[in-house]
Amino acid sequence: MAMNKGKRAKILAMGGLFFCCGCSHSPEPELIPQTETEVVIPVTFRVEPLTNQSDNEQFVKDFNQEFAGEYRMEPNWLIESTSGYRNKLKQWNVLDQLPVLITDAGFDYDFYRVLAENDRLVDLKPWMEASDFWLDAMNPDILAGCTEPDGRVYLSPLGNNVHTYAGIIYREDLLASAGYEEFPQTWEEFWDCLDALKQDGITPLALHGSGSYWVPMLLATAYIYGDAEGKEFLDKRLPDSYQNEEMRELMEFLRRLYGYTFPDALELDYDQTAARLIDGQAALIANGRWMFETIGEENYEKYRFAPFPGGILMNSPQMSAWAVTSGYSDEVTEGAVRALEFRIRCAQDTKDVSDGSALMDSYIAATEMDYRVMPNFQLQWEQEIQNEFFTEYMPGFLAGEIQTDEFLKMMDERVEEIQSKK
Repeated sequence: MAMNKGKRAKILAMGGLFFCCGCSHSPEPELIPQTETEVVIPVTFRVEPLTNQSDNEQFVKDFNQEFAGEYRMEPNWLIESTSGYRNKLKQWNVLDQLPVLITDAGFDYDFYRVLAENDRLVDLKPWMEASDFWLDAMNPDILAGCTEPDGRVYLSPLGNNVHTYAGIIYREDLLASAGYEEFPQTWEEFWDCLDALKQDGITPLALHGSGSYWVPMLLATAYIYGDAEGKEFLDKRLPDSYQNEEMRELMEFLRRLYGYTFPDALELDYDQTAARLIDGQAALIANGRWMFETIGEENYEKYRFAPFPGGILMNSPQMSAWAVTSGYSDEVTEGAVRALEFRIRCAQDTKDVSDGSALMDSYIAATEMDYRVMPNFQLQWEQEIQNEFFTEYMPGFLAGEIQTDEFLKMMDERVEEIQSKK
């Protein structure tokens, strides 16, 4: 199905320009002779710097095999961190150089709105409706969460939830040395475990001090989601005020967490923190299924996955979403959409993600438990609060220079400024 696309408009990306120099790398996908009739689909896929591997290598091989003679995906393999790739998306948008197929399309709500509202993305709904399985493969709640008020669908996440949960990833051997054969199930036991690790000479938590404070905030939001008031607050999208008892508890929880991490944690970004975890310098981190690529298959036996204490998992299917950008020829656009459809089919064919490793088996076991699912705070709160306000003021709060009530009042003042601009 061909669709007409208008001329690409050059829209400035939210957050300014990011000039990150990534290196190209090829995992050397299986060579399939190209025919003159094949439509070439130019894409850029990320290679994890710590492992020199890409989750999408097999996807490219399988797609090119499935559509040989019709479409051929020719990727530029970019050695780059997750945050580096996301910054590049913003740069490419400014330069009018977005690849036809982009991953991480839903990571930043404000940036996604820029793309969606300025005709930078292709509406996938007509292709979904024309497909004999695409709509049926989508969990209704996931599809609803990716549907615009006018019915358009720009994001294509994996159709089922099994790939998109977050909880605790921990080193089994380090917890065992501190006397723990399994991850604590209550927050009281959690703190006891951190104390035991610390007494054993092990840095308990891998935390960082930049951006949205993703890792510590996962833990803190899971903590307050355990009661009715905290759940009600976190379920609310774009709250008008953060001056409430739930946020006070969350902030004090954050301050306590940083007593169990690296002395220089506030100077680290997420990628540096993840590297230290993999080097065995810390026992656990809060993160999701998508971090397994960073860990690397050769390390899967060292790690286990568990829900947050209280039986809570975070689920964020939008974070797995890919999208097709506008401005390419009808043939290339259709090929990119076929790639998205193929990705959904592959995900349906592999609902059981087990590879026989201890890490994957523990992940599957956690998702099959009687758990509660909390939303991703990154999609609930203003991006400017997370990316700018936290970066500017969180270090002062964690150092005790800014008190809790003052910090929350400043958050509300920033929210008022943000809302006044809309």
